[in-house]
Amino acid sequence: MMKNFTKFLAITLLSIMFLSSSASADAFKGGRILNNAMLKHCPMILADLAGTHTKADWAKIVQEGTLAETIHAICPKTEIKPIPEDKMKDVLDYLQYYARDGGALPSC
Repeated sequence: MMKNFTKFLAITLLSIMFLSSSASADAFKGGRILNNAMLKHCPMILADLAGTHTKADWAKIVQEGTLAETIHAICPKTEIKPIPEDKMKDVLDYLQYYARDGGALPSC
């Protein structure tokens, strides 16, 4: 009885660990995606670009689908190729991580 319970508990904990990690967004992965999407780069550091808006602003921008236009308004010479919808969660996580009210400071 105890052996079966221990196996069940171990399997449950491992399942939760794997499922939760794959379901969450990754800010640093989002930064790489955003950097690779830029055909002509902005002279600003990406984290500084993210710091131009708040978390709520970025969420609204991504939800409305105006990310490229917003970045182009900040850096007029920047061109961005479309980012796949399944990767936008990571990009949004990056933008919110370094947002004006995000609390993170970019490292050099």
